[in-house]
Amino acid sequence: GLHVLHRYWRLTPLLAFLLMINTCLIEYMGSGPWWAIHDNWIMPGIRECETYWWANLLYINNYVGLMCFGHTWYLAVDMQLYVFLAGVLVLLYKMPKAGVIIACCLLGVSWLLGGILYHFIVNVNGGDYTQTTYRYMITRMGPYIIGMLIGYLLFRTNRKVPNTSKTRMLMVLGWIVGTTCALVTLITPSYVNLNDYAAWRALDRSIFAAGVAWVVYACCVGYGGIISEFLSWSGWLPLSRLTYTAYLVHPIIMQVYYMSRKGALLYSGVDSRWFLFLSFTFMAFVCGFAASMMAEVPFLELEKFVLPNRRGREVKSEGNKSEKAAEAGHDNVALETVGTSVDQPLPHQGSYHTVGSNGTVKDAGTDSKIAAYTNTGNSNGPISTYL
Repeated sequence: GLHVLHRYWRLTPLLAFLLMINTCLIEYMGSGPWWAIHDNWIMPGIRECETYWWANLLYINNYVGLMCFGHTWYLAVDMQLYVFLAGVLVLLYKMPKAGVIIACCLLGVSWLLGGILYHFIVNVNGGDYTQTTYRYMITRMGPYIIGMLIGYLLFRTNRKVPNTSKTRMLMVLGWIVGTTCALVTLITPSYVNLNDYAAWRALDRSIFAAGVAWVVYACCVGYGGIISEFLSWSGWLPLSRLTYTAYLVHPIIMQVYYMSRKGALLYSGVDSRWFLFLSFTFMAFVCGFAASMMAEVPFLELEKFVLPNRRGREVKSEGNKSEKAAEAGHDNVALETVGTSVDQPLPHQGSYHTVGSNGTVKDAGTDSKIAAYTNTGNSNGPISTYL
């Protein structure tokens, strides 16, 4: 329960802040002929937000108020899957076989219902795909379950595979299949019209997710090669902390830019499109950083006081206390011992040092014990033990 509350607390303040800006303040952010038109192309979404803003905060806006802050339908689907599939994770942990069977059944149900809904809603009744089955939780369940199963596999194997020639051959085969899955879903629709087929609509995103899942798996078990090095580059870390805010704020930036143009937008080739792409990306992260400082970070800090005992934070806190206590104990012993003229081992946790006649502390070498923190599996968090 606290994990769900943490997720809601983590996502919602920033969403509400930017939703307020998009609904109440965006019309004051520019000027020009487009802004003077009462029913310009952004006004339907704004009016929808004035009525259905609450649907976004309850994460049901993939069914209600579809035009309000339209791109956040994904947050609704993600939150719904996070809540409703939590039981599958519990089963995978406590009853692995039953959990895997249920997860695979749900995967099949997602594919089946996705194809049926697309056929009858879009193909038969002429419904808008992007406003119907495109946003339904059941049709988006497939990639989520694939990710859960890959995560469970990594958990069960402790991210290790046998170092054999057969393993290397299977890894090469996996890269071929995974790359093919991703490329098929990305390139094939450009040359073959598959979008009208219900089976393709039911499976295409799961196929792409399988390709992405393989990349994650291969990198985690040590067979990612240069791709793993690229994805693990430390330079991505600060940007990764802003991806959520950049995702939320980027449509506002694009709307203000296009609405403020005084003339026609002329594309002069690939260069102009790349310029717009890089400009929008840069501004999204800059504005996302500002929004994060104003709405996201304060609530995350406040959460530490509201939910101080949330699982994970408690374990981390206990671990930090243990480390600090060990360091403090070692420092006190060192202070008491330094200055004596007798060479004797310090009762230091996990290793020992000697103090020379001149008062300097020397390392005892490789015979020292190693202190490690291991998780006992109970609520007391990690304890110090000797290997």
